[in-house]
Amino acid sequence: MADSDSAASPSSGFQDEHKPGACRQCAESGLDCFAFFGRGAVATGRGVAVATKHAAYPVKEGLLGAADAASNYLHPWQSKQPATTHVPTFRM
Repeated sequence: MADSDSAASPSSGFQDEHKPGACRQCAESGLDCFAFFGRGAVATGRGVAVATKHAAYPVKEGLLGAADAASNYLHPWQSKQPATTHVPTFRM
């Protein structure tokens, strides 16, 4: 009968053998914590990069526009203008 009782409830002994210990649970919890903070740091870094790109673009365009304007003022042949055809026009 003792064999039939242990055969009837094999799950109780089976679960106790494969239950993780306190050290493993602590290690997994610590790794979960590090993963949480790591994902947060990566997301924060990406957000800062996007914000920096959006903030720096108008400044960059302004500086390049000012440099182009100064260059066109000092060297007028560099300015982008439509080609002149030297065709006389009549106005009334």
